[in-house]
Amino acid sequence: MYVLSRKRGAGDTRGRVVRLTRRGARSAAMWAAPRVNGARAWTAPRIERSGLAIKDTIAPKISEVFVVTARRVDVAPSRRRWRRVMAGTALLVAVGAAVAVVLRRRAADGTCGASGEAADAGPSPETAQDGQPSAGADGSGAGENAGRSSPAT
Repeated sequence: MYVLSRKRGAGDTRGRVVRLTRRGARSAAMWAAPRVNGARAWTAPRIERSGLAIKDTIAPKISEVFVVTARRVDVAPSRRRWRRVMAGTALLVAVGAAVAVVLRRRAADGTCGASGEAADAGPSPETAQDGQPSAGADGSGAGENAGRSSPAT
């Protein structure tokens, strides 16, 4: 029976210790809470100022070191040739369009497949010095190009 009473006494003591510990922890937390918040309020602006100072002074230097190191590590800098390729392609397209226009004009004039006669003949006696057909013998101005209107009209 002595053993049983001893166990009961230990249980009571343990309960008291737990209650006292909880009470002490609560009072310590209540005492520390305003002080911790005050310390945080005091520290926050200083940390922010330090961060801004690092960003403005040290960070650009670190960034520059990283960029220089990356350029040194790079085996061969890549050449950006796409601008030259695009310019060459545009030039070829322009030349092709000009050739197409010239060929269409020759086909419309009928000089594309003619022997050298039509191209070398020069202006006919019926055309004036400005290349326009002159008036015929009857003065009517009716020639083979009578259906065309003058560019001035």
